[in-house]
Amino acid sequence: MAASAAKPRRVAAPIRLPYARHAVGRRERAAVARALASAWIAQGPLVAEFEAGLARAIGVRHALAVSSGTSALAVALAALGVGAGDEVIVPPLTFAATANAVLQCGATPVFADVAPDTLNLDPAQVAARRTRRTRGAIAVHYAGHPADVDAIRDALGPRRFVLEDACHALGATLHGRAAGALGDAACFSFHPAKLITTGEGGAVATGDGAIAAAARQLRDHGIERDAAGRVGLGLPPRWRDEERGDWVYEMHRLGANHRLAEPAAALGLAQLGRLGPFLARRRALARAYQRDLAGEPLLELPAERSGAVSAWHLYPVRVREGALRGGRAALFAALRARGIGVQVHYVPVHLHPYYRGRFGLRFGDYPEAERAYLHLVSLPLFPSLLERDRAWVVECVRDALRRLAR
Repeated sequence: MAASAAKPRRVAAPIRLPYARHAVGRRERAAVARALASAWIAQGPLVAEFEAGLARAIGVRHALAVSSGTSALAVALAALGVGAGDEVIVPPLTFAATANAVLQCGATPVFADVAPDTLNLDPAQVAARRTRRTRGAIAVHYAGHPADVDAIRDALGPRRFVLEDACHALGATLHGRAAGALGDAACFSFHPAKLITTGEGGAVATGDGAIAAAARQLRDHGIERDAAGRVGLGLPPRWRDEERGDWVYEMHRLGANHRLAEPAAALGLAQLGRLGPFLARRRALARAYQRDLAGEPLLELPAERSGAVSAWHLYPVRVREGALRGGRAALFAALRARGIGVQVHYVPVHLHPYYRGRFGLRFGDYPEAERAYLHLVSLPLFPSLLERDRAWVVECVRDALRRLAR
């Protein structure tokens, strides 16, 4: 009996233009090389310098560098005192890390749907999901557009926190106030796709000294090394000098190693110096997309509310309901076939098998987030994107829409 012929493998087109690309030049490479040649490799003076620059850029008193945006969420929630028995309201349209961090604190994430225009947490839905166990909410600044933190705070009621997930939003503002300075604390990511990069890295920002002090301990195993903050080891009186030495450290909280290394901080410092031009270029590209795609009836373009200035981490368009044969998936495939690395942000967290299995969640629970997911496509947007390449993306989008239109 002859063996059946193997099916030919489908070979994906090479990606010519990704949806995001980091911009690292000679200045960054030189800074990292100097850090590698120094006496410090682990967390040291460059981390402190990076933190000071970041705090100035955001307009807060404290910024603490950590090893990722996910670490920032874990550290911030723990510093805010979130624990077993608590609930924290989160949007479903975000990366899974936002909700996962709540679970890892021993608390329960409670999803509240998003506003249809910005895809940020809807304050009315926050109010509807609040219970006596609610400790606060995480406001994700989706795609770089700042969430309405004041309205979310009002919806939560007194003595509850708002933690900004500002991983998309370094440099964004709302009514003149910087993202990262709107809530009780904020988390940033410096992944290579973000506004600036440290390779991998993140930060917790806050104006609250007590939150900053707790976060500082939590990123370093919960350890207090400053003599002024130590309380003693409980040694008998005749051994008291042995708990006051310069070598002494005390664990005050259950933390972990979330520290950032010096070469990463060196990269971040060099990138921070370019944040202004990076943001200006992203905003120019977004304006050009808005101008060129404004006449496409089959697409819904991203909104920017009055008083908001987006950081434009992403440029997510939405295919209108029923507009295309094959829907969003067909447009995605058509653009990928042309070498355009479009992406979808995000699979709603409540639809992941883990969350459906653990919490009994299902499709239909959060219709705005689900509707957005079924129609979103993120187009390429990064500072080094050339105008001719952006114009080519628009041409490819228009061509695909014409071919797929019902």
